[in-house]
Amino acid sequence: MADVVSTVGKNAVAEKIGGLGSHADFTYLHIGSDGTTATTADTQIAADFTDSGLAPAASTVSTDAANVLQLVHIWTASATKTIRECGVSNTDLTGGGPTLLARSDFNTISVDSGDSIQITYKITVS
Repeated sequence: MADVVSTVGKNAVAEKIGGLGSHADFTYLHIGSDGTTATTADTQIAADFTDSGLAPAASTVSTDAANVLQLVHIWTASATKTIRECGVSNTDLTGGGPTLLARSDFNTISVDSGDSIQITYKITVS
C-alpha cells in the first residue's frame, strides 16, 4: 500500500504557485478498482469508476490543521464494486482529463448497491 504525490501533480502545484499554466484547483476525488501500487510516475487513477454512482466527484475541501488540506466526498453505490484506490485531481474525466495530484492504493473495500462510502483524503504541505 502506498500514498504518493505524483510528479505531474508536483509540477502543477509549482506552476499554480508561480501563476503559470492554467491548472484548475485540486478539488476532485476519484475511486477505482486497481490495486497496483501507487507511484510518483502515476498520471491518473489506474481504473477510475465512471458508473454505479462512483464517478469522480467534486469534494468538500477544507484545512483540518496547519498545512493540511482535507478533501471529503461520500458516494452511494448503485451496484456491487470492489474499491482498491483513490486519488485527488483537478477535474473529472471530461475534456482533456484530470491532472493527478495524489494517489493511494489500499486493501480491498467492497460495496453493494445502496452502500455509501466516504473518502477523506489529507495532504500535508511541508
